[in-house]
Amino acid sequence: MDDSLEHRFTKKAKTFRLHFQLSEEDVDELLKEAGVSYSKLESGKRTLTLALAEAYPLLYGIKYCDFKKVETEIPIFENLPQSTQFFIKNKPNLGNKVGLKGTKNKASYIIIAIKDFEIGHTFINSEILQLLPDPLNFDKTIEWNKGLLKGYVKNTKRSKTYKDKNGQKKRGTIYEVIKIIDKVLVERAMKNTGEK
Repeated sequence: MDDSLEHRFTKKAKTFRLHFQLSEEDVDELLKEAGVSYSKLESGKRTLTLALAEAYPLLYGIKYCDFKKVETEIPIFENLPQSTQFFIKNKPNLGNKVGLKGTKNKASYIIIAIKDFEIGHTFINSEILQLLPDPLNFDKTIEWNKGLLKGYVKNTKRSKTYKDKNGQKKRGTIYEVIKIIDKVLVERAMKNTGEK
């Protein structure tokens, strides 16, 4: 393979890997059955072979001929092969992979997502969840009456239909902002998550 193709492949492979919060060792584990290794490819200490180039994209349910195309994008989690989904969901310490502090600070990520909402602004949970980093964006609910979020949002007792990631129609409860997120709370949320 020529250097430019190898460089483009490696850059894209790293982007996909990081998106799903996989370490290079995780990828090695996923590729074990294919009999190829991934570690050290990104640092240039391993050469990209045809076997690796063909096996790696299959972790995401993509064929090599499609993976190397510029327009091929990262698939949503639900479209990954079952074996990859299972591996990601059952990784040890998955909850500590988001930001510097982990998913235990979900409320802080939500505060950051809604910090610019005005009083009276309405939304449904799915609109907020999709703004959160993996794996928080796969959650189904938000507990608005606990912790940092308590007192900022109310349930309007109304709902609206929307389309989920798969294009299916769903109903979502409409929530309304009843209190402005102040600068002190935003700074606290930023500190909790390690975000700048």
